[in-house]
Amino acid sequence: MFKKMIFLPLVLAIGGCGSDSKDTPLEPIVSLRASRVVDRDVKSFDVTDKFGNLTIKAGEYSYASDIKPWSSWWFPSLDRDLFNNNQGQAPLEKYDEYVMLRHNQAVESAHYEESRLYNPQQASWAGLCHAWAVASVLHREPSRIVTKEGMIFNIADQKALLLKSYENVSDLEIYGQRYNGLHDNDFKDIYPDQFHRFMQYYLRDEKKPFIMDYDASYPVWTVPVYIAKTNIKRVDSETVAVTTWVTYASPFVAKDFVGTRQIVKKYTYNLFGEWSKGVFKVVDSEWTESSIHDHPDYVIGFPKTVKRGSYNTELKLDYIDEILKY
Repeated sequence: MFKKMIFLPLVLAIGGCGSDSKDTPLEPIVSLRASRVVDRDVKSFDVTDKFGNLTIKAGEYSYASDIKPWSSWWFPSLDRDLFNNNQGQAPLEKYDEYVMLRHNQAVESAHYEESRLYNPQQASWAGLCHAWAVASVLHREPSRIVTKEGMIFNIADQKALLLKSYENVSDLEIYGQRYNGLHDNDFKDIYPDQFHRFMQYYLRDEKKPFIMDYDASYPVWTVPVYIAKTNIKRVDSETVAVTTWVTYASPFVAKDFVGTRQIVKKYTYNLFGEWSKGVFKVVDSEWTESSIHDHPDYVIGFPKTVKRGSYNTELKLDYIDEILKY
């Protein structure tokens, strides 16, 4: 459900208890990393290289974003609904007519979509979920029917146009290596220590949502995460066991849905390192139980500086924003 991305190197309202030492100064742990880590590409440390080493304390914690993403249908690439709707005018057909009425310009976004972008051989999971995930944390949700130039744009029309305007985004900060099903791909990546540190930075420290591909295999399912609860238990002097529940907005809703449909996903993992004065300094990790096969593929930072665009050259962002404005 992701056509193109730029890869850069690099629930529930639940109460928490205490701090997990985000401000505790700690010495570098290079020697311990060297002794513990095996078979990990240097790129698998992109998160901690950017945001600092992962340190934790035993206990239960919860984090939440100040922004609540909204849900939207993800408009699968195999469907023709964007440009050819059997129940009336399709969203792009309405856009074309609006531009003619409002600006006296002949545009053919529906034709361009069908003739240049539509591919009936697309993978069944391909669609606009990546565009929705970004739009849902940056843009106000279309929540009511609007009438422009005598034309009615329902919720599905507005969300379709909005998502098309976010389908070609750039300047994303992506952490974790995309799994393409090749023999040299690392299925374990993104490693849980990197995921946990990323979650700390965005949800705990910045109070911002982040985006993740929750499917570790070849398909891409991109969703915005905005709540997390994590339980950290000491196992021995070098190991802690972690259970983390993340809450994200779901794209599996009706086309005219308004609001947020929540999905909660559970991940389990072990973190390896050493204790010092009640603080655990993490250097390595492993997914456990069902999370060995079901864990995030990669994560994307809060997209505050992304460049918005569409692959459909007949669409203009200013005109889409005119339609969405009320």
